[in-house]
Amino acid sequence: MTVEEELNHIIEDWHNRSGQVQEAHYEAGNYYEKMYLRLGIPVIVLSAVIGGAEVLVPVEILESLGASGAKNISGVISLLVAVLAGLQTFLKLSQRSERHRMAGARYGDCRRALEEIRITCAESSQDARQELHRIKQQIDSLASESPELQQKILNKYRHAIPEGWIYTVIFKVGEVSLGMWFCKEQGVKRF
Repeated sequence: MTVEEELNHIIEDWHNRSGQVQEAHYEAGNYYEKMYLRLGIPVIVLSAVIGGAEVLVPVEILESLGASGAKNISGVISLLVAVLAGLQTFLKLSQRSERHRMAGARYGDCRRALEEIRITCAESSQDARQELHRIKQQIDSLASESPELQQKILNKYRHAIPEGWIYTVIFKVGEVSLGMWFCKEQGVKRF
């Protein structure tokens, strides 16, 4: 394999992997945004119900429930609002969503830079190597700074791995594993 062919192979590989990670982060961002809305909308609606109950509920209905019944219903709904609002704050779903979207956008920047390097590679392999080294540093930095993806999203995108590649785990701590990709034709490929 010539140097240009090897460079093109690496560029194509990194381009595809960056695209997969970009899509995975966007999917994670959408997931957390949906969860944020699933907690936030009931908080708003139930708060409005409690706040407007005294004004909007006819006196006859309140009298039929009795003072303690109305207080109990109001208390349960208020407690539910507090729990949902607390979960929303504690889980930081909005911030998680935004962090994943930012990571996806930054991986998109890497993809576009790799597309640009393809053109540069045709002109000068030395320039392409230097630019590829810069992109590698950017991808490494992104990998360490990006928020962790959910296991179900990781599993979805791991199925996109080409046939013939095998991932061998060297060691694993909790959900984090370090391993190597092997291909029968090409030997060790990546960590």
